[in-house]
Amino acid sequence: MDNKPYRTRRMPQVMTAIAFIFLTHIATQAAVSEIRKDFLNLTSLLPASAIMSAPSSDASYMICVTAVNVESAAPTAILRWVDENAQFRNFAFSQVNGLPNGCDLIRSQANTAATIETDGSHNGSYSLFVFGLGFWPVGNQAQGGLSEPINYAATGANGGWGFSFPGFPRLFTIIAGNNCKWQLSAGSAGTLSGSGSQVLTAYGAGSGVFTSQTSSCAYALIALQFSTPKSGTGPLTDFEYDLLNWRDATYPKVETVFTAGNNGANILLAGNIAEQPDNGIISEELLASWSNETTGSCAASLLGEPSGEPSSCISAAFIAPLSPLQILTYNSPGQKWGTSPAYSAEVDVIQF
Repeated sequence: MDNKPYRTRRMPQVMTAIAFIFLTHIATQAAVSEIRKDFLNLTSLLPASAIMSAPSSDASYMICVTAVNVESAAPTAILRWVDENAQFRNFAFSQVNGLPNGCDLIRSQANTAATIETDGSHNGSYSLFVFGLGFWPVGNQAQGGLSEPINYAATGANGGWGFSFPGFPRLFTIIAGNNCKWQLSAGSAGTLSGSGSQVLTAYGAGSGVFTSQTSSCAYALIALQFSTPKSGTGPLTDFEYDLLNWRDATYPKVETVFTAGNNGANILLAGNIAEQPDNGIISEELLASWSNETTGSCAASLLGEPSGEPSSCISAAFIAPLSPLQILTYNSPGQKWGTSPAYSAEVDVIQF
């Protein structure tokens, strides 16, 4: 099975068409639930272990990982699940500074539970944290264990902005222009360096420092902290747009998932598309666009293949004031609009 989180193909002609089409469909606010599972003081490879209870219906989840207390070297973390088409899937998390890092968006079949395991070589002991969010069109909020201890924005280079970093797994969202370079010293993850908008994970240990390295850079640093999951409200607002068991390509029509308010919005964008497996040659693609678009996995089209292999993305983004986040789907190759292979596509927006 292919472990790549997404495949991309750019469609400049589609992006041009978007700007001239009137939008009418708006997704509604929905519910978010926290996920967290700790595997502490491991001295050997972790066998496949459930990270949540099996849902009673098909459901979408953003699953993240990070490691801590690594004695020497951490193994690879592998996520496995059964998708909505009853196909077995897996995803190998990339490593940053020798630690598993990042998130993946999955759609899990009802009555099945996603699992995590480790593979490869490692030296000494380690602890693995699995955490994330469940997205639900309806239901009660379960954000009682979530907090947003960092929401910091500035313009220009600085000597380093410090923050406390207690012992919880965190999802760091850095929203910046493509030309912005930065460094994030984040607890046990060590120093993370990059440019533009990125999503990273880490575990707290002491203090952290975020430093902009570009004088003309406007950026935002946001941290979402995961403690013990429980019911209740929290810091996040969730917008969802679902095309489930769909047989129509929306091109050239576009749909509005989310529209920012007067001050704009920092968001985490997650998308997923999968065809029902068939013997055809037509793939269905999902494309998102927004104002001030920056480089990222969700800025390119996602390809749902006839084999049923899903394609997903997770990106940080800033939506300009009163501007929409838009999506469309289209057939490829051949006529882009009209009847399509059966597919399901989901787009989830987390507003910080």
